[in-house]
Amino acid sequence: MAHEGQLWEMALEHFGSDKLLQMVVDKWSPVTPARSVVEHLTTKQVSQEVLNLLKIAQERVGAFVPGRAPVAGMVTLYARHASDLADELITRLPKALLSRAWRGACLEIDIGI
Repeated sequence: MAHEGQLWEMALEHFGSDKLLQMVVDKWSPVTPARSVVEHLTTKQVSQEVLNLLKIAQERVGAFVPGRAPVAGMVTLYARHASDLADELITRLPKALLSRAWRGACLEIDIGI
């Protein structure tokens, strides 16, 4: 997702850190996906606050990528988990806050495309 960082920042502003953390913990599955492609979110894409929130959630859920040592300023997660979390944000944010593209993505998620 090209603007994933913007989506995370919007969610943090709308929900606040405590509610966003709980949403992420509730949605993030510790199960390793069938395709183990990884993604990295860094402070180049999201604020340090979002990054810290994701690291806390990852620890609480136990959803670490094996063989990947923690790195300051970066969280490593499976691409499937990153996609599921982004989908959750898109569907839970008020539609008025979403761009036209994100509203389209929300519709696709809602109808299962």
